[in-house]
Amino acid sequence: MKFAKELERDAVPEWRIKYLNYKAGKKYVKAVSRAINRTPRSLSNRAPSFFRPALVDRAPGEAQPSRTPASSTAPGQTPRSPPQWQAIPGAQARENQSLTGEGNALQYGSCVSTPPANNPLARDDSRNEFELPAPAMRAPPGSPELSRRTDTMRRGLSRFAANRRAASAAVPPLSNTETAKSRTLPRRPTARPFSESPSHLRRIWSHAPRSDSGAQQFDLVRERELELHDFMDSELDKVESFYKLKEKQAGLRLILLKEQLHEMRNRRIQEMAGTEDPGIYALQNRSNENGNDKANGWVQPIKVKIFPPGPNSKALRSMPRTPYLPPSTSGETRRDYSRRPPDHDVSYRTAKRKLKLALQEFYRGLELLKSYALLNRTAFRKLNKKFDKATNARPPLRYMNEKVNKAWFVNSDVLEGHIKAVEDLYARYFERGNRKLAAGKLRSLSEKSPDESGSSFLNGFLIGTGVVFTVQGLIYGSQLLFDDDAQLSLHTSYLMQIYAGYFLMLLLFALFCIDCFIWTKNKVNYPFIFEFEPRSHIDWRRLAEFPSFFLLLFGVFIWMNFSRYGAEWMYLYYPVILIGITVVIIFLPAPVLAHKSRKWFVYAHWRLLLAGIYPVEFRDFFLGDMYCSLTYCMANIELFFCLYANHWDNPVQCNSNNSRLLGFLITLPPIWRFFQCLRRYKDTSNIFPHLVNSGKYAMTIISFMILSLYRINGTRTNLALYITFSFINSIYVSIWDLFMDFSLLQAQSRHFCLRDILALKRRWPYYTIMVVDPILRFAWILYAIFAHDTQHSTIVSFLVSVLEVIRRGMWALFRVENEHCANVSQYKASRDVPLPYRIEPLMDRASAEPSPIMQTEEQRHELAQSTTSFTAVASTLGTLRRRADTSSARTFSKILAEAHKQDFQKKRKPLEQTVGEMEGRDGHSDDDDEDEDEEAAGLMEVREVREVREVREVRRREDEV
Repeated sequence: MKFAKELERDAVPEWRIKYLNYKAGKKYVKAVSRAINRTPRSLSNRAPSFFRPALVDRAPGEAQPSRTPASSTAPGQTPRSPPQWQAIPGAQARENQSLTGEGNALQYGSCVSTPPANNPLARDDSRNEFELPAPAMRAPPGSPELSRRTDTMRRGLSRFAANRRAASAAVPPLSNTETAKSRTLPRRPTARPFSESPSHLRRIWSHAPRSDSGAQQFDLVRERELELHDFMDSELDKVESFYKLKEKQAGLRLILLKEQLHEMRNRRIQEMAGTEDPGIYALQNRSNENGNDKANGWVQPIKVKIFPPGPNSKALRSMPRTPYLPPSTSGETRRDYSRRPPDHDVSYRTAKRKLKLALQEFYRGLELLKSYALLNRTAFRKLNKKFDKATNARPPLRYMNEKVNKAWFVNSDVLEGHIKAVEDLYARYFERGNRKLAAGKLRSLSEKSPDESGSSFLNGFLIGTGVVFTVQGLIYGSQLLFDDDAQLSLHTSYLMQIYAGYFLMLLLFALFCIDCFIWTKNKVNYPFIFEFEPRSHIDWRRLAEFPSFFLLLFGVFIWMNFSRYGAEWMYLYYPVILIGITVVIIFLPAPVLAHKSRKWFVYAHWRLLLAGIYPVEFRDFFLGDMYCSLTYCMANIELFFCLYANHWDNPVQCNSNNSRLLGFLITLPPIWRFFQCLRRYKDTSNIFPHLVNSGKYAMTIISFMILSLYRINGTRTNLALYITFSFINSIYVSIWDLFMDFSLLQAQSRHFCLRDILALKRRWPYYTIMVVDPILRFAWILYAIFAHDTQHSTIVSFLVSVLEVIRRGMWALFRVENEHCANVSQYKASRDVPLPYRIEPLMDRASAEPSPIMQTEEQRHELAQSTTSFTAVASTLGTLRRRADTSSARTFSKILAEAHKQDFQKKRKPLEQTVGEMEGRDGHSDDDDEDEDEEAAGLMEVREVREVREVREVRRREDEV
């Protein structure tokens, strides 16, 4: 595999801009190669460069060597003896040195001045044909392979000799006196200019002085080599500074994790001690503020008896104790994301789970940083080898030996020390000292996915078979819709609606798998965005097995149902069996069928059902938005239970014009999202974007409510209200999609009407979604067009729902892509796992270094003055560089584009409150007094200043210790 593909495959997507720009480097090398090819061989072979010294070091008064071209033999003339070559002192020594030494650039096989007459390489050949000098390594005597010449060699040498005779035919023969002079004096240049040589061979082999064009070409080679040298220096500085920054952040994070683990061990030992050591509980009671631990005096011994300590806890008891660190009451020491009461006590199981996950994620980040260093080192070596090959540089890999191999990211062993320290901590605290087991579990986090060709074949088979059964079943069902039996036709129409809802869920699931395929091809790190478990994460091919299998199941049941297979009473109960099998597969607790992924899926639905209680993460609001497009399926819940609860007696009573429960169910997904927005506002106190986003879902709820009232009452007033609110809502959500969810339509972007960072390789999908998404947002117009049918026939409702599901599939593609680009702008490649205990300042974002693209000039200047370790080198941005905009010049689209980053983050304190606590204030939030635009503009700057202060605080603590 070529290294360019290997780099594309193994590079961390969020750090891609911080890697060596290998493609640009190859272009610089090709430019050097083209410049050398345009230069005469006599100049290019002897052109000194940064990686190759001059070929021949002459004394100031030494004459430049040249050779006399071979004379031609006119008809009737006696062939002259071959021309004599001027001897260069030390020529043979320099030729031997080129084979064994490192400093000179004389290459074997290149033509140099003829050695002296007494040299064994110089021989008198009366045939006057051109031959190469003798090889440097001689074959054993009597070798038959070298003693004879093949016909090809003879023809080639004869052709070269003929060309040389033709090229030198115009040169008049020299007299004996002139010949003698030519042996002792350097030959003067001929009258014909060098650039007008009639023969390519004469131009190549001649040592005539350089003309103006030759000097220009020589300067071109030097210029191209200088550009390559500057490029590699800038890339090396970029890689070096980024690696040092991440390594320093890793060291700070490791210190915090050690403190957390020590605190967990101390508290666990105290719990296990029970009432045997009253002093421990007295110390605990003094550390609390409200004295609620008085009840724990009798609760704790009971808990110890009911839940005895496990083997891991017993191993903690044998570890040496550390001094107890009493918690401080200042707001500066608050560790967790949530604003918990002071008397909150984290249980051992919760702390163990959080710290175990934090260590695993930290180890994965260290592995990513190690891979970053190795890939960049290999990239520099590959570029250096390409340059050596293009220029025949000696010694080879000079840039690697002089600069890259002396860089910090190559020689530093700090990262290896961190990796070993994490393995040791994981083994001591979670694996009872078994380092081998701990290292195996941690290293399995970065294992590459196996070959999934078998899953691809299985998916094709399942989809093909399922489509055949589905089409045949629909043909049978369409015939039953026009059957003479009115009751059979009515039952068939309602069965069609139930199957349609099931199909829409499969369609959205299939579109998500297609999105996963596109994300994988474009290096969008969607497992990190959705916080999939690294060890249990399945490839998109395996994920596609679920909708493929359910499609086959769907096709088989619809075919059996409408072909009236089986008993007569089974005709109405095939959907029950289908849904029952689906529910069993999803909720099956057995460790089969990707059980961890199914567990993640079920847990995500549980968090969505209790929206507003759990803090909002990306998967929570993403799943809620998915259900906002499945209103047809939500309405089918009421239809399904109503039909079977009434035993299919009078199915009309379950229609939307008779059921208010159906109207409530279609508003349930936006209600979930509304509660999530309120929870985000509660956690952050940010009006924008959370309360503004909640207004969008409030408009959706009102629109669905009026639609339900119109279906029940059928008045024109309700129809007018529905059209009005739906129109306003469509405009609202279209603007939100384009500006917030997609971050498009940015005025000062380097891509027209797009944004600076794009993950997809082509631009036309962005322009397509900018047109298609607003159009599909107005699919509700079909309801207004067919206003005479208040029931809204199955075909119209199904068509509107299909359009909305397709739109949601495209929305998911660009929403996750936009989230990935936000991570790229912040170089965020590892999760921020909240730590359980409140000890000392928390580094809120270990990977919150902002991208040079998102920084202003003022931010860069202030950051460079604060600390040199946080300076971001932006030399490889090239065309990514854009003119800086200050906070006062920020456009409305820019504010919306950056505000979407707050829509998914774990609950955190308001920005102004956090900064106020760090400055020693009472923690009062001034969000209402500050201008929202200025707060959004200074978001990145405040985070940087906060990180610098935390670094200084940790250093101060280390000095005190």
